[in-house]
Amino acid sequence: MNPAEYERMFALEDHYWWFVARRELVRTLVRRHVRSTTPTFLDVGCGTGATAQELARIGQVIALDSSPLALRASASRGLSNLIRGRAESIPLPDSHCDAVIATDVLEHLDDDRAALAEFRRVLKPGGHALITVPAFSFLWSEHDVALMHRRRYVARQLATLAARTGFEPRYLGYALSFLFPLALVRLLKRPTRLPARVPEAQIQPVPGWLNSALIRLQRIETSLFRLGSLPWGLSVVAVLRRPP
Repeated sequence: MNPAEYERMFALEDHYWWFVARRELVRTLVRRHVRSTTPTFLDVGCGTGATAQELARIGQVIALDSSPLALRASASRGLSNLIRGRAESIPLPDSHCDAVIATDVLEHLDDDRAALAEFRRVLKPGGHALITVPAFSFLWSEHDVALMHRRRYVARQLATLAARTGFEPRYLGYALSFLFPLALVRLLKRPTRLPARVPEAQIQPVPGWLNSALIRLQRIETSLFRLGSLPWGLSVVAVLRRPP
């Protein structure tokens, strides 16, 4: 990820609706699927640390990232169990964690299958991997370029990866579904060529009232997960279990 994007993330992560909604989604899925009363989490690609900070309220957290900038930002939040490393080669022993959290990580990697195999290795039997990735290749934009994505996914791709790496899917669907029609409208207005400047993540400033409204909207959507998976959205969401 471009270094400037870490600065933007750190400045926005605590309050901006996108980041808040993603953390609340992770927390909901953790409480639904992770049964240990004192879980050990591995936050892979921890970024600037807000998700790891949230998980620390529930259990012990190990935060891993390949970027010194990310780890420095995470340390400034008071997180101490920080590891520099890559998702494809995690420097932890086998069967070490109750849950692996990887929010918007796999799309950055050349070998996403190797990363999933590592997630399975470091999970305890019966442990869960909670994964989000950006959805649908036709939504590719300047945002993906700025964040150095390799690809976007559909749910069946994650299902195939899960099967090939020995995981059992417990939940597979989409998130940010209510906003999907707006993304399609933006797609129609997208220029045919990317602008001739340094690409920037498309995190648009919004007024406080709209930011709060979007957070509430995503809370409603997350509550619908209990009824089943949603058929489309801006993110793919997967909860994968290592067989006990």
